[in-house]
Amino acid sequence: AVPAASTLARAIAGLGAPCHVHVPADEDETRRIAQRVAPEGIVVACGGDGTVHACVQGLMAAGITPGSRPRMAIWPVGTGNDIVRGLGPVDVDDPEAFAEYLVEGNARPVDVGHVTIEASEEMREHFFLGVLSCGFDSDVNERANAMPAKVGRARYLLGVARELPSFRPRWFAIDSDGTDRSMAAMVVAIGNGPAYGSGMFICPGARTDDGLFDVTVVTNVAKRTLVSVLPRVYTGRHMEHEAVEAWRAQVLRIDAPDSVVYADGERLGSLPARIQVKAGALHYIGPPAHHELAE
Repeated sequence: AVPAASTLARAIAGLGAPCHVHVPADEDETRRIAQRVAPEGIVVACGGDGTVHACVQGLMAAGITPGSRPRMAIWPVGTGNDIVRGLGPVDVDDPEAFAEYLVEGNARPVDVGHVTIEASEEMREHFFLGVLSCGFDSDVNERANAMPAKVGRARYLLGVARELPSFRPRWFAIDSDGTDRSMAAMVVAIGNGPAYGSGMFICPGARTDDGLFDVTVVTNVAKRTLVSVLPRVYTGRHMEHEAVEAWRAQVLRIDAPDSVVYADGERLGSLPARIQVKAGALHYIGPPAHHELAE
């Protein structure tokens, strides 16, 4: 990501605008840098969803003057780049065009998901731009993250193969805007944006600017049905299956036994959790979203 960030910085400098490239050592330092820079300028996250997620934590903690919003852009040079799928396509082969967006500074408000993990001794807060999930996919992530780095991108598929034989649906206690939507389910996904898992459109209709989450639930089905439904997620056609329930909400509280929750591909902690939309909480700079699925 460093060479890509340097290339973008040269394009920005070529337009006469000041910029500085930070190379953080880890996610905590990324968050601290974003928090420090937010009151002064635009934070450009150069990397994948993990980098974006860390920057968002810092931006939302920056304590911007009331009535204003932190400003952010994304130069998606990571592996999955799912968050930017809901915000608008970015051509990483054209840094000059992207630099013009930054210099012109035409920002638009986008929503941010706010999560409170209630299981810890101190109620921890997190923020996300893409998808929050729990259930089968989170359990797969737990397995995949425990594998050696040398396994590479095959970790997720290997995690699916190892998790599927022992996985059992759970009873999810779901309060959705004050309505009880509890049910036995395999997957619960809450989308501020549409995609996760390197192009899986689990919440295909989700928009980052409508003040609502799109909730997608794969209900209690046979494992062979789950396996048949999963490939449809890449085109959004899983929404047509009778095992899938969907609705929209602003505030949810979710609990389930022995369940962890992930957002933007990052582990947040164990359920229960309260998830709320912070409408228009961030100013995003970049090409407009077109809300279309990949072919």
